[in-house]
Amino acid sequence: MFEPSSTASILSGPFDRPAVFASGPETPGAKSLALVLIPARNEAASIGGVVRGCRRAGFAVRVMDDASNDDTALLAGRAGAEVVTLAGPHHGKTAALRHAMARLPKETEWLFFLDGDGQHDPCDLERFWEMRHRADLVVGNRLPDAARMPRLRRWANHAMSALLRRSGLVDSQCGYRLVRRSWLGSWQPSGRHFQFETEMALLAANRRCRALNLPIPATYGHEKSKIVPWRDALNFARCLLLNRPAAQERQRNGQGLLEFLSKAIFFSGET
Repeated sequence: MFEPSSTASILSGPFDRPAVFASGPETPGAKSLALVLIPARNEAASIGGVVRGCRRAGFAVRVMDDASNDDTALLAGRAGAEVVTLAGPHHGKTAALRHAMARLPKETEWLFFLDGDGQHDPCDLERFWEMRHRADLVVGNRLPDAARMPRLRRWANHAMSALLRRSGLVDSQCGYRLVRRSWLGSWQPSGRHFQFETEMALLAANRRCRALNLPIPATYGHEKSKIVPWRDALNFARCLLLNRPAAQERQRNGQGLLEFLSKAIFFSGET
């Protein structure tokens, strides 16, 4: 059974001198300053339970329905979410989140991101929320529970996070996260498919950021992965190349990219 590690073991960040944020008791109505963003495509089997869990935790939810051809939008709305339906064809996870982030309520100060397929347990929202005074970015870390991850995903997460080590994120590809909106500023993701987490990790690597890694369970059922290994490996490489690191790291990252791409192609038949 998965058990989170202690708080002391999950602090990390790219700077020796971390930012200091005030903490204190919960302010009445504080959760009204947060918004949960859930990109979803054909998630009718799980989206209702995910939304209900977020609403029980006290947070407003916005579901970005990415041209689903099932009842995702209907069931999300019934569960209490605001639903924004993107007209077909399929846009992609990052494109759906870019659409959402360009249309945020002015009063929103915190953004939760989680998936609609049930891999991210809404019961953990409170754990993320309790850490907000200490961070700009709180990201789930599934690696303590990595034995439960499919082989390709386990390898890919280790490899991609190693290449993004300057971000301070242990599990850089985990989509479950809480972000301070003022830290994001005017930043918008530019990709289309699964580049969102990589682009945000690169932002954390290049902008002063207090990043925390929160252990969460690695939950995988019988859902079919929407990842296309060769396509998303190339998109990841493109993200790194467009955000070139300092000169002393270029050669090391270049070697890592070649290994990453070759293995992604080798494993491209897995899900």
